[in-house]
Amino acid sequence: MPSDIRIHIEGDPKLLPGFRQFFDELYGRGAKIDLAMCKANAIADFMSSVKKFPNATNVLLIDSEGPHAMTRFQEVRRHDHWDDAVGGAIPDDQVHFMVQVMESWFLADRQALHEYYGHGLLENRLSSNPSVEQVPKDDVLSGLAEATGPTGKGKYHKTHHAPGLLARIDPSRASAAAPSCARLLESLEKFTTQST
Repeated sequence: MPSDIRIHIEGDPKLLPGFRQFFDELYGRGAKIDLAMCKANAIADFMSSVKKFPNATNVLLIDSEGPHAMTRFQEVRRHDHWDDAVGGAIPDDQVHFMVQVMESWFLADRQALHEYYGHGLLENRLSSNPSVEQVPKDDVLSGLAEATGPTGKGKYHKTHHAPGLLARIDPSRASAAAPSCARLLESLEKFTTQST
């Protein structure tokens, strides 16, 4: 039977329903999947879970806050000497990043943005770079704010709008435009099918 999977996501708890929908395809494969939104310290929560649930597959998902996920990866691994703190090395495929931020995934699915915001969306205010991980965080967020301001829902707001957007974006489109998202989904697919 596949092992339980515990995914620790950096973000406000209000985003939980959106992430649940984004990962919808993973459910029903026999693995128990628990999503935990970690508003304050996702790394510490992840490390605690590794110690508390050693038989589960614990996964960490945080923003890279910049274009260099590998630099951020090394920085995170050094955090409080986490491998030593949990009594062993954490496999690399259990640590993932939203590069550069979660909202980067939204740029990969313009159809979902149109469906969610409807009339008035100024798509030309969004970056046209198809490699969404290369778009600086500030440009992603300011572009979303400018593009959505004239819509009926108003300017993009993380806790008000992101759950609905996460629920609508196509994971395959996000993966095609964001290699780190593809890596995450490939790892989760592997975890949901492997035996304990």
